[in-house]
Amino acid sequence: MTGGFNRREPTNTVRIQQHPQVLEIFTRHTWMGLFEKFRGYDDEVAQEFALSLTPHNRIHATVVIRGLAIDLTLELISRVTTLPLGIPWRKEDKGDSQVVKIKLFLEGEEPTEDKNGVRRESLPYPWSEVGYQLIKYISCGGRYSVVYGYHFRILEELRIRVETPPH
Repeated sequence: MTGGFNRREPTNTVRIQQHPQVLEIFTRHTWMGLFEKFRGYDDEVAQEFALSLTPHNRIHATVVIRGLAIDLTLELISRVTTLPLGIPWRKEDKGDSQVVKIKLFLEGEEPTEDKNGVRRESLPYPWSEVGYQLIKYISCGGRYSVVYGYHFRILEELRIRVETPPH
């Protein structure tokens, strides 16, 4: 593993705007507010933040950046991002993710496996694009072509809510 900071975070929502179905999914789940906050992203500050992050346990970390000390908790992250607290991910949940992965595909849809994940392009549209945006904005992964188990848990939540009409 290299020690360099070589990923670039999203700086706008142009790609989401180009896919009306994807925009609708994220708007319906109130995630567009978070995505809009990425405008004006600063690579230098992000690198400092990442390098100064000190995890204490699964739900608490500290970051000291440019003289400012911040205690990070799930509640604080939820408040800042305006996203509800999500489903915690544990490696022990991997088996559950396999079930979720199978459930995401409809009859006749065939996933293309890729080691520990599924090739994103094999997801039916709009879920292939939703998967891309999840990797880019939510999990901040660098392999945009592969959807992993923890992504499937989020995709399942989004798909259930999209396919369930509002009350």
